[in-house]
Amino acid sequence: MPELPEILLRAREIQCELAGRTIQALEIVQPKILNMPAEDAAARIAGQRVEGASHRGKWIFCRLSRDWLLINLGMGGELLLHAPGDALPEKVQAVLTFADGYRLSAHFWWFGYLHLVSPEDLPEHPMAGSLGVDPLSPEFTVDALAALLAGRRTRIKNILLDQRRIAGIGNMYSHDILFRAGLHPLRPANSLSEEEVEAFWRAIRLTLGEAVALGGAKFEQNLHGEGGLLDMDWFQVGYREGEPCPRCGTPIEKIKTGSTSSFLCPSCQAE
Repeated sequence: MPELPEILLRAREIQCELAGRTIQALEIVQPKILNMPAEDAAARIAGQRVEGASHRGKWIFCRLSRDWLLINLGMGGELLLHAPGDALPEKVQAVLTFADGYRLSAHFWWFGYLHLVSPEDLPEHPMAGSLGVDPLSPEFTVDALAALLAGRRTRIKNILLDQRRIAGIGNMYSHDILFRAGLHPLRPANSLSEEEVEAFWRAIRLTLGEAVALGGAKFEQNLHGEGGLLDMDWFQVGYREGEPCPRCGTPIEKIKTGSTSSFLCPSCQAE
């Protein structure tokens, strides 16, 4: 599943490649990805200009002339840009055609969304309207994180994955964030000391920042079909069950944490 680093990068690419282009048509192959009937979406979006793009959590926000186009890649997928005359991929759920002949195809591996939303309705969007703070934004300070954790007995990993509190982090990056912070995923949020909260904040920023700098995960393609440089060798404990901890040599363990699994060092991340 693409997480904040990959979504941030896709939004930057859309800003660079598509801003200023006018949408001529929208073709929908799988109507369930929409938040309205396909014919309504196609009629409404035609003629709108792409003004810019940004990200919030795991959502790409494309600002159009009159509306917002919200894109969520779900469990994974590709947004690919095609020059005039280029063939489309065999599997697509939607295709945007621009006035200059370029096309943007969307393929969602499992589930994904393409929602057209008015500026007035944006704050009330059932999924994108209630997102928490962006962990790479200036608003995400040590004090802001401390406030999110204060008084909560919730497991620290659950806080990390709660999109209403911290938007954009999923299971893939959570393992190394918690390892770098020296925190067990089952620790109650309100049990962290001031020093641990600061270490947690630094680990979040460092891990996500590194992922962005590497172009995101290797298996997530950019608009030109190229993957990032982040492969499985990058992870320190994530997906390395049985291998020695890079700090102390203790075998890395995989444990069940609610509906997810977690990789950790039982010595460096004592419960």
